[in-house]
Amino acid sequence: MIFVVSAALFLSIYFSLTLYILPEQYMSNEKLISEPMFEVTISEKEISLGESFNVDIITKNGGDYGDIHILSTAFPNVVEIDETVRITTYDFTQTPVKVIPGDEMIARYSGGLEHIKAKYPSIEATSRPIHPGSTYKMSQIVTPETVGNFSVLIKSVNIPHTSDLSHYPQSGILDHQGEFVQVYSVNVNP
Repeated sequence: MIFVVSAALFLSIYFSLTLYILPEQYMSNEKLISEPMFEVTISEKEISLGESFNVDIITKNGGDYGDIHILSTAFPNVVEIDETVRITTYDFTQTPVKVIPGDEMIARYSGGLEHIKAKYPSIEATSRPIHPGSTYKMSQIVTPETVGNFSVLIKSVNIPHTSDLSHYPQSGILDHQGEFVQVYSVNVNP
């Protein structure tokens, strides 16, 4: 009988704590914010048709722990990525994925609530999880098939996306997903 009364008293104290005191402590904890950033090196600013250039990217998590780190390189001047862009090296934990026009993609940093159809091809490299200070690299060789200004759109997004610091860049030009990108250009001469 003493055991039953003790257990009932213990359980009532425990449930009182979980309902009234502990939730307030959990709510006061600050959110972890992982902060992606990257540096890009384009080997040439100008090439002749038939020549190639390299895109070397070093990306880093400058913030807290995160679940997923995504680096995206997109090519709005390209119809088919296989003939134009080749990954030469990467050290992301997942194999990079090629996105082709028409593929469904998550949009506007919505975490899967909003979707669009891809308008142009891209390559998405992913690592999971991402620790503070973790660094990843990817290199691509690009051989444009047309004359003119050839653009490469680059961005990085960390998930969970808890603030504007969870994507890089944080402002500027929007891509087809409604997300900010940095634009790098190479002039392709005849």
